[in-house]
Amino acid sequence: MFQGLSLEQAPPYKIPLRFFITGAIYLLLFAALSALFSFGIQSRFEYNSIAITHTLTIGFFAHIMVGAMFQMIPVMLGIAYKNVVRNANIIYALLNGGILLFIGGFLTEITPVMHSGGMLLLFGFLYFAYLSFSTVFESVEKDYLIKNFASSFALLFIATIFGFIALMGHSGFVSSVKFGDIHIALMLFGWVFLLVNAVSFRIIPMFFVAKEFPKILKEGNYIAILGLLFAFVYFRLADNFEALKFVQMLLGVVVASFALMTLWILKKRKRARSDLSINLWYFSMANVIIVVLLFIIDVWSGYDLAFGIAFFALFGGIYALINAMLYKIVPFLTWFHLSSSMVFEAEMSAVIPKKMMELQTYLYYLAYISFGLGFFSRYFVVAGALLFLFSSAMLLKNLITGYRYYQEYIKKKVDFSMPQA
Repeated sequence: MFQGLSLEQAPPYKIPLRFFITGAIYLLLFAALSALFSFGIQSRFEYNSIAITHTLTIGFFAHIMVGAMFQMIPVMLGIAYKNVVRNANIIYALLNGGILLFIGGFLTEITPVMHSGGMLLLFGFLYFAYLSFSTVFESVEKDYLIKNFASSFALLFIATIFGFIALMGHSGFVSSVKFGDIHIALMLFGWVFLLVNAVSFRIIPMFFVAKEFPKILKEGNYIAILGLLFAFVYFRLADNFEALKFVQMLLGVVVASFALMTLWILKKRKRARSDLSINLWYFSMANVIIVVLLFIIDVWSGYDLAFGIAFFALFGGIYALINAMLYKIVPFLTWFHLSSSMVFEAEMSAVIPKKMMELQTYLYYLAYISFGLGFFSRYFVVAGALLFLFSSAMLLKNLITGYRYYQEYIKKKVDFSMPQA
């Protein structure tokens, strides 16, 4: 299988950056909505709660993950997306049209609007999942990396269908709770977790000069997740909650084993210096372990810990990891594209000023603490949302700074074309 980094297969620089910057804009919207509705939300099933959650998940998370895949699949695997500019534009338009209608529909409680948004999101995610799945399978060798990516995209495809069915449930066609539970499990344990696995198996050893992950995780996690999620879907549809408890516990064990191994590998890395991204990785994996513990307690005790699980999983685990990856990926891609254009003066460390990254991250930590205290008083939620609004604005500014750095240095590109006679 391809082992290096492909300069030729990389898509235009503006494609991933457009997704990244747009995602950061949705992050501002998430913070604003969190502050606005902080005193009114009592349940995860309320329409305002669904709108806010999806502003973070499909507004921010999905934009970053989709944009990253358009760049990282070609770079990591040496396999190019076909017609990448056209396909990226189609997916970008479908996702953004869908997100705005979907969120607007839930906030205004206008069913046709949320259904229209759901339809656009259905087409956008199915198209991206199919395109990515077919792209990775063009590799000659089907090793663990290909299989992890392919499994992630396949589960995204299925999760999207269940999500749309759950949306239809808000009109009384089916049980939105049952299909929503399946949608969430497939998205988090399937699409997100396996994608994080696939990226981590290559990125952590490369960026952090760390050891390889054990073979059992690289070749076993995706098999375990596929089997357990198949069982989850079957037992949830059958309302067999006793069997479902064991499946959920085993899913937690798989996730916890990955988080613990990631912490161990990062701790044993060759360059053991303190680093902003490393600290965010530590923070993310610690939150993942907390999520697993809460998840198991929720399953076996009967206590409803849904808000706590959502907070530590989404805002603590996934967000921190994406934040960490952005501060590695954006400088690397900027340098990568400039170098491929024969511009060698660019330095990765200069793409985004370190102090600006630190300020944004510290604001995030403060927002996290304040949100956590929100379990005792909703006033802390308002404070946390405002702090996160500033943090999100800083993240947006930093991403734009990286893009402007590229625009400035690409002017130095040497044109080797022969003059016309």
